[in-house]
Amino acid sequence: MEDAKAAFNLFCCVYGIGTLGMPGNFSRSGPVIAVIAMAFMAFANTYSSVAICRVMLLAPRSVKTYGDLGEWAMGKPGRYLSVVSQMAN
Repeated sequence: MEDAKAAFNLFCCVYGIGTLGMPGNFSRSGPVIAVIAMAFMAFANTYSSVAICRVMLLAPRSVKTYGDLGEWAMGKPGRYLSVVSQMAN
């Protein structure tokens, strides 16, 4: 079940609903600012994905979900923070 959740989460990140507003955002901000912002967002997304992968490689095998990862890294507050941030998305 967790694999399905992770796959769905990845799908939402790549093809999220924000993509529907992309043309409007481009027209409001202009082509230069929009391309710079999109490049920054792509970099931030790639960096965070690589960082999560590196942390998962260091974590024990019992860490399987984002909540487990948050608890392993920051204790109970980390679990609550990661679960709440997932629910907010």
